[in-house]
Amino acid sequence: MPADPQRLHSLIDFLVVADRMKSIERRTYVGGSERRENDAEHCWHMALCALLLHREVGIEADLGHTLSLVLVHDLVEIYAGDTYAYDDAALVGQAEREAAAADLLFGDLPADVGARMRSLWDEFEAGKTNEAKIARACDRMQGFLQNFIAEGRSWREHGVTPERTKVRMQPAYDADPVFGELLDVLYARAQTRGYFG
Repeated sequence: MPADPQRLHSLIDFLVVADRMKSIERRTYVGGSERRENDAEHCWHMALCALLLHREVGIEADLGHTLSLVLVHDLVEIYAGDTYAYDDAALVGQAEREAAAADLLFGDLPADVGARMRSLWDEFEAGKTNEAKIARACDRMQGFLQNFIAEGRSWREHGVTPERTKVRMQPAYDADPVFGELLDVLYARAQTRGYFG
């Protein structure tokens, strides 16, 4: 049966829009560079984290499903923009902005694909399934790791304390003790090297 041309155009248009992830800057820096990390790089690094750690943790989870959550979780930032984790004013209304962006973004896909993508995004946001717990832990850990790689530059620029990052990292600590152990190693190294302001 020949493919529906309208469906094909919709899928291509979505992939074109998704390419904008490469230009959405985050506040973290690429190590050894003046350039800030973008959302696409963040998702790649998260995916690598999930690939490396999914067998190290005590959570049974489907890796393919976990990687799907990783790939979808920040797509809404194409329309909503990135919200810096330590900007209290910007965090107000973040959930509503991102939900509206999800409606817009996934609503442009064929209904079945849009529903699946939205379901993945909602699952990541809810953080209840094992796959979502791992994906969210990798999200938090990647952000911390990127700041570590950049020698704490963004933390110092924004006056972020270790105590404040501990609150942000709580979903990773809660997901599995292995994430906590990895973060504890990173905290010790960061503090020894003076990466916090």
